[in-house]
Amino acid sequence: MRSLTGQARHVRMAVLIALVGVLALGGCSKKNVMATTEGTGSAQAGGGATTEGRPGGSGGSMGEGGSAPLQGFSRSPSEESVKAPTPPVVAKADTAEIAARQARAAAQRRLADIYFAFDKWALSSEGMKNLTENADFLRQNPTVKLLIEGHCDERGSREYNMVLGEKRAQETRKYLESLGLRNPVTVTSYGKERPVCNEHDESCYWKNRRAHLVLEDAK
Repeated sequence: MRSLTGQARHVRMAVLIALVGVLALGGCSKKNVMATTEGTGSAQAGGGATTEGRPGGSGGSMGEGGSAPLQGFSRSPSEESVKAPTPPVVAKADTAEIAARQARAAAQRRLADIYFAFDKWALSSEGMKNLTENADFLRQNPTVKLLIEGHCDERGSREYNMVLGEKRAQETRKYLESLGLRNPVTVTSYGKERPVCNEHDESCYWKNRRAHLVLEDAK
């Protein structure tokens, strides 16, 4: 009986040793397979890097720093030819604006001032004649805006001359309207604040007693 028991123990030990050997061989096999797989992946990655060094996988090496000429591109394409710049539109606009200003200045010179007697706002026969000529021009330009300024000489108070200048401007406007003028008209008074002559005698005073017609765009 003792010999049988000893034999059984020996058999169990042999089986355990065999199992340990099989497990050890299996672990080594897995390691070899993983190492082989990683090596293959690295080789493939290395092959990709080599291919990237050549454009499109062909055409030779780019050389150090990419100094080889690019393929498929023209050195002087026709669409990149230099053309003369288009003249700026602003220059034309400036020329047109200058011409318009000159025309307005010429028209302004055609409008005669209307002169008044001392301390009066009634129109003289000469003043009516000048207004008739002014109205002929304004009728040809019905959209032009007109400003009538009333002025006085230096005699009298500031407040008095502001009122007198207003009356002269209003009288001028009324006469233009009686001639059938339909232009937009506004009036203002500067009294004795804006003289055109500064001498202290009648030869200068009469030049300041006036109604001055202004084309508003020409100011």
